[in-house]
Amino acid sequence: VPPAATMCGILAVLGVGDVSLAKRSRIIELSRRLRHRGPDWSGIHSFEDCYLAHQRLAIVDPTSGDQPLYNEDKTVVVTVNGEIYNHEELKAKLKSHQFQTGSDCEVIAHLYEEYGEEFVDMLDGMFSFVLLDTRDKSFIAARDAIGICPLYMGWGLDGSVWFSSEMKALSDDCERFISFPPGHLYSSKAGGLRRWYNPPWFSESIPSTPYDPVLIRESFEKAVIKRLMTDVPFGVLLSGGLDSSLVASVVSRHLAEAKVARQWGNQLHTFCIGLKGSPDLKAAKEVADYLGTVHHELHFTVQVHYYFSVLCIVEGSFCSY
Repeated sequence: VPPAATMCGILAVLGVGDVSLAKRSRIIELSRRLRHRGPDWSGIHSFEDCYLAHQRLAIVDPTSGDQPLYNEDKTVVVTVNGEIYNHEELKAKLKSHQFQTGSDCEVIAHLYEEYGEEFVDMLDGMFSFVLLDTRDKSFIAARDAIGICPLYMGWGLDGSVWFSSEMKALSDDCERFISFPPGHLYSSKAGGLRRWYNPPWFSESIPSTPYDPVLIRESFEKAVIKRLMTDVPFGVLLSGGLDSSLVASVVSRHLAEAKVARQWGNQLHTFCIGLKGSPDLKAAKEVADYLGTVHHELHFTVQVHYYFSVLCIVEGSFCSY
């Protein structure tokens, strides 16, 4: 599914003490450590002592949506990992703005230009981003409500502030670093982190909304359908368990009416990865046959499973989106 593929890599370094070509080369080198997250494009924007780099996995507008992205006069620059599901609705509100790409993430630069820092709760999506306003050299960074997209924050010995999708781009050059908390925003103007995600129920120890199975089902279906936002071929990772089977069922039922079907057809492809003869492969095949999907099996050995288990432990954030 597109969400599982949304794995771009971002690196931002702001307020460095050294603005030499060697420093720029070092930041490009660190950004390459995130190359596995985005093999389709590498980009960097530098302004005085600030650098925003991006490794792109192209999902929406693969031809012109390369990052970093800008507002009309390029005074606002943003590097983003994620997907903004309501970008078309938000663009409709920004009638005076000229969009240069079809990227769902470009809307972030224009929302900032229109509303300032208080726009993040308008976004419906999964994201981590860093935005630089070159007019006053202020910057903000934000992470989605529940932390689907990873983001880390670090501080250099020279007083610089760093942000990255993975720790490996920070560990050698930062004095200290932290995991950026979900649902928070960092503002250089305010000088710290604050929570932007404040739903009414957040502070409730006991939920006050009554249980409604119909509402839950409708919400689940909407959540799956809005993620069918892609300009490249896609599929569903199907283990045969309850969660992935429900996702595959919803996609299969609604694919024909989704916009993505016009480009890629209404035949759903499903994928399952496992040891030959494993219960997962058997269960996934049964679900795929029932739903009538084009099903693909990928097999690995016990040795390969052990290797990747060790790799995931060593890399830490390797398995995150």
